[in-house]
This record gives sequence, structure tokens and C-alpha cells, in this order.
Amino acid sequence: MPWVAGAIFAALGCSNHAEPNNTVGSTPAAGGGALGEGGPSVSTDADVTASGTSSSSGGNDGGSTNSAGGTIRSADGSGVATSGMDGNSPATDGGTLDITNSVLERNKHPSRDGNFVQPTLTKAKAGAMVPEANFKATFSGAMWTSPLYLEDGPANKGAFFAATTANTVYALDETTGAVVWMTLIGPPATGPGVGCGDIHPIGILGTPVIDHATRTLYVAGNMGPGATTGFEVHALSVDDGKERPGWPVNLSKVTSGNLAFDAGAENQRGALSLVNGILYVPFGGHNGDCGPYHGWVVAIDTKTPTTVAAWASSGLGEAIWASGGMVSDGNGIIAVTGNSNAGGTQHLDSEEVVRLTGMATLDRSDTNIYYPARWRTLDAADDDFAATNPILVHVPGAAPSSYVLAATKDRHAYFLDSQHLGGMDGHVADHVVAGVTHSVRTAPAYYQTGMGAHVALTVDDHAVCPTGAATGGPVLMSILIAPGTPIKPQTIWCAPIVGFIGTGGTHRTSAPIATTTDGTNDAIVWVASGGMLLGVDGDTGKTIYSGGACSNVRQWTSPIAVKGRIVVGGDGHLCSWAAP
Repeated sequence: MPWVAGAIFAALGCSNHAEPNNTVGSTPAAGGGALGEGGPSVSTDADVTASGTSSSSGGNDGGSTNSAGGTIRSADGSGVATSGMDGNSPATDGGTLDITNSVLERNKHPSRDGNFVQPTLTKAKAGAMVPEANFKATFSGAMWTSPLYLEDGPANKGAFFAATTANTVYALDETTGAVVWMTLIGPPATGPGVGCGDIHPIGILGTPVIDHATRTLYVAGNMGPGATTGFEVHALSVDDGKERPGWPVNLSKVTSGNLAFDAGAENQRGALSLVNGILYVPFGGHNGDCGPYHGWVVAIDTKTPTTVAAWASSGLGEAIWASGGMVSDGNGIIAVTGNSNAGGTQHLDSEEVVRLTGMATLDRSDTNIYYPARWRTLDAADDDFAATNPILVHVPGAAPSSYVLAATKDRHAYFLDSQHLGGMDGHVADHVVAGVTHSVRTAPAYYQTGMGAHVALTVDDHAVCPTGAATGGPVLMSILIAPGTPIKPQTIWCAPIVGFIGTGGTHRTSAPIATTTDGTNDAIVWVASGGMLLGVDGDTGKTIYSGGACSNVRQWTSPIAVKGRIVVGGDGHLCSWAAP
């Protein structure tokens, strides 16, 4: 994880398995998902037979230091990387303070913590935030992805990156917002072709990932024209948007055991992951749960892109569809599946937290799998895990100190030992965050203050708050995990989300992120809703900032924090707030 208590440094400068039709502001949202099993698969790009065992090493993060024990990751372009992971990855033992500016993947780190060190963004300055009127970052297409940022982008200038459902990827000047380059990866599908789904066109939905070492942006697109003809994974130069040699990878021939990848039934909503040179791409179904979809995780060796393998869920359905994607501590990825569509009394891979390593290989044991004993109830009610992505949480003074947080749609936040997921009901703690089912669909964030470790998340309706159940939802809440063993998670505050549009608990907010000035101080939790930006005190939930206007922000996307700015992506534009 990026930091721990006791290692504080001075900053150095710098619904169904698919989403209902809603946005943060006024427009629709969507996409389902699923995960799966089936052993390492053999699949290919074109006619090349893929190996199910290959792996490769990644590069470094533009001069970041990833060693343990309280190391400061320097700003891009200085320092020496020591991590064995890809360039996106801070140390996972909680000892590293990441002060880099680049945002290379969804929620900043492979831990998916959504935690940004912003030395200049104090609570006092945050209260004076204003929209940046001179930042004109406009483009064409609906944006279901979260924005990314590269400090040493094209021509060694900072650039934001946006990807759209029109299968377009844009690089945008960090100061003016002007388009630096635009790449169309191919015509998007205009419909899934399986009788359900509500996104049209349905091109790029999953947030891309950038490999700083090779200066490559990886992105997955649903290809058309017309109904889905297949999925392609592209590798674009961050400097000019041109395709890298050997790419794209066509997934039409991917298999897992005897199961063939059915592109028309699948949907790619979750963020991509890059770990040790292996690109992981999650899949699931469309809104409406139609067609014979499974959950899939496709693995591509980025050094030899003809080497492709996959893991698919044993049962029908069992989606990995959360927009935040999967989590990594450096040893493969950890994904969360949804409910089975087949019923039955035998547990297959539904309602499951599962670790895949190497080329999407599963060692099926209690070390690598968790599921609650009440999985049948979750299946029957469509209250799946897969509505919220997992994150890593570091709790100083606890044993173990590293946990996977995985939340079910029906209000349970499970804390799992990250090194031994626990098999059936092997969770370390179960914290209830709401009083009704179908209430948790989000991408959480993790941060630390002097009080301990915090997890921030949104709850759609009837949140269980310190002052009682909140019936007007949604709310933003913080779960505190104070030092000590066993851990005892407790909700310490709830903040009503301003600007909410909708009735009956309909979820139209973004997911939260957190900022601090040095790893623990001036903690602020940020979320977008109804076109507005909300920032609250990370210890108390008291409102620090509320205002601005950013239309058509899609639900469950996340803002990013860059050089004291909060940047939010919406259909056709990015919005930026900064202190005067």
C-alpha cells in the first residue's frame, strides 16, 4: 500500500449484473459483468496458439521507488524503481508514500485505493475550490471510463487521457484541455446482439491502463459495426496514439477449458490491470442478464501479445462487472464474481473472491478463494459481490495487517486476510453498512489519518450511520479500522450526497477518492453527484466544499487528483476544480 502510520514523510512538491440506466447528473449508465473459472485457457490472436503458463516482467514507473519500509516514491522522472511489479505499482506492504503525479490506472494504484497525496490541497484551500473556466477539455463520445494522467506525456508535457463508448481515445493538454491526439481503434458495436443491454454505441467501457516504462496505453474495445463482432485489446503509444507492433489482440478465439469466449454475450466494464507485464481484462454480461455469458479474466503477455490465456467461471453468469476492476498486491490479481444464473445447490464460482496468478491460473484452495456460506441467498436475490470491486486495506498494528475488502450488494462489507482468503465463511470481519438489500454498488477508496485506516464508500439507500439509518440516500460514509487485533470496523460518519438526482435510492453518484497532504494529514474524501463536486473531512464527514457543474458524469466512475486539482470525466468533456 502507499503508506502506513509511522512512515509519514514531508511531501516533495509535487442492479442486475449490469448497471441500470443512470448517470451523475442526468444521463443513462450501464453494463454488466461476470467472472469465472475453468483453469488456464489456451487462446490466440489470429491463428497463433497461446501458452497457458507464460509470464513476463514489467518495467518501472518513471522513476519511482517501490522498496519497503517507508520509502518515498519520487515524482515522475527521478529515482530508481525497485518493484518487481509493473510500473504502476507501489510497495504493497504499506511502507511507501507515493507522491508521483501520474495516474496510470483506475484509482491510482493496483491496490485500487483511490488515494492521492496532494501536498498543496489542504482543507483550507479545498474550501476555496472553483471550476477552472479556462480548462476546455472537450471531445466526442460518452465516457464510462475514469480519466488517466501522465505527467511526462506527449512532447514531455502533462496530458489527460479519456476513452469513450465510440471507441475513441483522446490525449488532452493538461493546461488548456486541447486535443493532443485522437485515435479511433475501430467502429464500436451499436448493440450487444444478445437481446439486452442499454449502451449504444458500446465501445470502450473499462478504464484503460498505462505502462509508463514502455509509454503504452492498453485499452479494450467492443467492436462493430452493428452487433458485436468481437473484442479487441489495443496498445497505443501515449506520445502519438499509434498502435504498437503486434497489436491489437483479437479475443474471438479465446477459450477456457472446453468453454469458448462468446463475444456477443460478454461485456467489458471493469478497469484493466497490468501486473508484472501481464495485462488482465475482466468480462461479464449486459444489463438484463441475457445470453450465455460467464465471467472471464483474459491475460495477455504484453511482451509477446500472441500469448493469451483466460479463466472463466464454472457456472453460468458469475460476473466480474464492477467498474473499479480487480485488485493486485503484486501476486496476480484478485477478482470478485457475481451471482449464478443457473441456480443449483452446488457452489461453483458465484459470489466469490478469487486470486488468479500468472496467465490467469487458479490454484483452487482456501488460500485463493472466499465465498460466504449464504451464497445461495445472494444468488437468488441478485445481491452479488460483483457490484463493487475489491480493494486492499492496510491496518497498522493489526495481525494480519493487509486485508481485501469486498462488499456485497446487500450491505455486507467483508474483510479478508489478503494472504489467505479463507474459503467458505473464512472472513476476518463482516461489517453491515446498510439496512436494506440492493444498496451497495460503488468503487471504494482507502486512506489513513491519525485515527487509523479508513474505507470510504457510497451507499445507495438506508445507510447504517452513527446517528441511525439514513433513509434519504445515497450517502458517502467512512468505515474506520483502528489499530489492534482482531480488527473491529465501525462506521464513524455519513455525509448526505448533495446534488443527487433520482428517487427511490437510484444510484447516480460517482465513486469516491481521498486526498491527503502527506499520507495522513488534511484527509478529504471527494465524490461527484448531480454535476457537483463534494469534498468532506476524512475524519468527521463535515462538508469542506460543494459546488461547480459537470454534466453527465457516469455513475461509479472516479475523479482523479492531480497537482492540487480534482478532475472529473463526463460525456464529451473533463471538468477540473482548483483553488485560486
